[in-house]
Amino acid sequence: MELNEKLWEAFLPCIEGLYIIEEKTKVICYANAFINPLQESIVGRYCYQAMAGREGPCDFCPCLHEAAWQQGEVYAWDFYDRRSKQWYKIKNRLVDIDGCLYRLGNVNLVGDMMELGRDAIREMAAMQHLACDRDKIGKILEFESSHDKLTGVYNRNQYIADLEGAFQDLECAGILFFDLNNLKEVNDSYFHSEGDRLLCRLAEAIFTSAGRGRRCYRIGGDEFILIAPNCTKEELERCRKRILNTLKELDKGELIPCSVAVGSAWSPSGRDLGSLVTEADRRMYENKKVMKGVK
Repeated sequence: MELNEKLWEAFLPCIEGLYIIEEKTKVICYANAFINPLQESIVGRYCYQAMAGREGPCDFCPCLHEAAWQQGEVYAWDFYDRRSKQWYKIKNRLVDIDGCLYRLGNVNLVGDMMELGRDAIREMAAMQHLACDRDKIGKILEFESSHDKLTGVYNRNQYIADLEGAFQDLECAGILFFDLNNLKEVNDSYFHSEGDRLLCRLAEAIFTSAGRGRRCYRIGGDEFILIAPNCTKEELERCRKRILNTLKELDKGELIPCSVAVGSAWSPSGRDLGSLVTEADRRMYENKKVMKGVK
C-alpha cells in the first residue's frame, strides 16, 4: 500500500508535535493538533511567539547551519517550557525546498525533570511492594544515583565518573564553573524555598543553553560545572554568553534575580580535566571578587 495524499492528510494529525517552520523568518508553515490543541491558527505566526511565548527569537534554539549539524541530519535537543513546567524532547531536520530552508520538527513530552527527583522517591516507596515493577524501580534508582534531586542535572557522583571515564583523552575541552552568589543570604531572608528556585533557575539556564554533547553537573550546594568536550575556545565563550543571556530572560518577573559568578578555562588538550576545572574554579573566584568589588 502506498501512502497517497489522502492517507497523509489522515496520518499527519496523529503524529505528536509535528511542525514546519521557514528557517530564515521563523514563521510557522504547518502545525498539527498536538502543537495546536486549542485549534487556534498559529500558521503564519513566529514560532518563538506561538510556541515559547517570547517576544524575540530564543537564545537556546540550536543553529542547524553549523558544520556539526550538516543539512539532512536529525538533531535532537531538550526544551523546558516554563509556562507548562514540562520538558520536551525535540527533533529537528533542515531541508532545502526550491532554494528555501525549512525546519521540520517533532516534539515529544518527556515530563518535568525539575520535579522528577521528588516524584521518583514517592514512586519508589509504592513500587517496592510490587515484584513485577523491578525494572522500573531499577531505572529510578539509576537516575537518582546520577542526578541531583532538586535541579534534575547530573550530580557529583556522575561528575567524578565522567572525569574518570567518558571524558578521558579528549582532543580539546572547555570548562565553565558557576557559583551562585548570596545563596545563604537568600535562604536566611526568604527561606530555602526561594533559594531552591534560584538553583533550579540557574540549572535550567545552563541545561537549555549548553548545546549538543555538553554536560551540566551540580557538584556542591551552589556550584555547577559545565564540561564542553571537543569545543573551540570561541565556542566556549559563546556558550558562556548564551547561558548568561538565558538567565537574564528567566529572571524577568522573578522576586530575586539570579546572580552568578562564572569562570572559564579551555585547553587544546583535554587529557587533564581535573587541572582545567581547578583553573576555571580560580577564575570564577576572581569574577566573584570583581562582582563584589573586592580588590
